[in-house]
Amino acid sequence: MEAVVTKEKTRSRNRRPARNLRYLLCDPTGEAGEPSSSDVDRVFSPIRCLDKAVDENPRMILVRFGRMPIRERETMVELCFALKRNTHTRDCPVLVLLSSMHRGLMEDLNRSGVDFVKCIGGAALNSSQLREIVGGLGPDDCPERQLSALCDFLHYTPIDGQREITVCGAYLERLVLGGRWLHEVCETENHLQCEYYMNPRVK
Repeated sequence: MEAVVTKEKTRSRNRRPARNLRYLLCDPTGEAGEPSSSDVDRVFSPIRCLDKAVDENPRMILVRFGRMPIRERETMVELCFALKRNTHTRDCPVLVLLSSMHRGLMEDLNRSGVDFVKCIGGAALNSSQLREIVGGLGPDDCPERQLSALCDFLHYTPIDGQREITVCGAYLERLVLGGRWLHEVCETENHLQCEYYMNPRVK
């Protein structure tokens, strides 16, 4: 991802005339599906995304975090930082599409300055569905608001470079979280009534 950052100034100096691109979708894993409309342009790498964002001035940039190795996820976060710091792209709204909630990732996205975050699961999306998501965005989709709904005690333990497990920091990180409890309690404001949250046992 260092190449993304180092290319910013070079690309900014050599911008081509912008075309009327409505949405730019960065989808490295290809999970979002094939756009069926000319107003959505899909790219598969962070570097290509930054190049096109600088050159073509889209109305909105969509960054898809699919199922990917931890290092690739970190690279996508760096892309978000680069997009919001580049003088030619920082005013363009950035929507991050997540396959699942992740407190650590949400904290990084909030710091990066992206405008919206939406959890859509692993579903493939066509152009009409993407436009519907964009059209329905509101204050509840800002990363700060999304982050406030997640339990502070959501911790993540790597298994290897590809995977990690979610554990409860309020129960000495000995309780593995998943299923309905994770999605309906820990990742929502319902966690405020959780026994472990109200009476944490921390290391």
